[in-house]
Amino acid sequence: MILRQPLRYLSRCKNFERFLKVNPWARRAASRFVAGESRDEALRVAAELNREGFKVTLDYLGEEVTRSEEARLAAEEQAAAVEAAAVAKLDLGLSVKLSHLGVLIDEGLAEENLRMICQRAAAAGRFVRVDMEGSNLTSGTLAMVQRVHEDLPVIGTVIQSALKRSSADIETLNRRGISVRLVKGAYLEPSDLAFQRREEITLYFMRLTESLFRDGYRPAIATHEDLLIDYAIDMAFIYGRAPEEFEFQMLYGIRRDLQEKLRDQGYRVRIYLPYGSDWYGYFMRRLAERPANLWFLLRHLRN
Repeated sequence: MILRQPLRYLSRCKNFERFLKVNPWARRAASRFVAGESRDEALRVAAELNREGFKVTLDYLGEEVTRSEEARLAAEEQAAAVEAAAVAKLDLGLSVKLSHLGVLIDEGLAEENLRMICQRAAAAGRFVRVDMEGSNLTSGTLAMVQRVHEDLPVIGTVIQSALKRSSADIETLNRRGISVRLVKGAYLEPSDLAFQRREEITLYFMRLTESLFRDGYRPAIATHEDLLIDYAIDMAFIYGRAPEEFEFQMLYGIRRDLQEKLRDQGYRVRIYLPYGSDWYGYFMRRLAERPANLWFLLRHLRN
C-alpha cells in the first residue's frame, strides 16, 4: 500500500516518463503487459490468444490528447483495428478512452469520434467498451455512453468500485441494459469521492458484483483476485446466470495461471490487450495496482 500512491503519482510525471521511455530495459519490462507498438503486432497476439481459447478486448494506448487532429487519428486507428480484427475473424472487441478521443478538448468532438467507432464496430459485428478514467470524467462518460447506446447498442462501459457513487451508477446502467465491466480502479482520488482502504474497495466490489448478477446485462468481472472470482461464481449460481451470460476479464501478462484455470472450467475469459507507443501511463498504473510487479521492472533496469 505504501508504494501505490507514489506509483500513481509517477504515472503522471512527465520527467520520469521521458526517462523510462528511452530506457530499453524499461521497454522490455513493459512488453510483459503490452502487446506491441503496432496494430499488426497486437492482432498477432490476439490471434494467438484466440487459438488458446481466450477472447480479447483491444486497447490502443493513449489518453488526455490536446489536439483535435490527434483525437481524430486515434479514433481512426481504433475503428480500423476493429475492422481488421473482423476481417481476420478474431473474437475481439474494443476498449476506448474518451480523453483519447478528445473529450478534454471538446465533448462534441469526443462524441463524434465515439459514434464513428461504434458505427464501424457495429458494421463489423463487434462490441465497444468505454473505459472509465479519473472521477472528473465519470459523469460525462456515463452520460455520453447512454446517449450513444440509444442509437448504437454495441456499447458498454466500466464502473470502479473505488468510487462511492458506483452503486447508483450501476443501478442506472442496469435499468438501461448497458453492459458493465466492474473494476476496482487505478486512479488516485480524494477521500470524499473514493474509498481509500483496500478492504472497503473489496467489499464494495462484492456488493456491486451482486447487483450486476441480479439485474445487469452481460456483466464483466475484471479482477485477478481469487476471492472476488469465487464470489462472482457464487453470484452466478444464486441468480441463475449461465457461463455464456457473463465473463471474467483480466489483463494481458497478469495471472496467466488463473486465466487458464477459468478457461478450463468453462468460463468465458477475455484478455485486455493494450498496444501502442504511449504505454507509460498504462504500465505505471499496473505497477500501482500490483506493486510486486515493481520488482520485475527493477530487475530489468538493474540488469
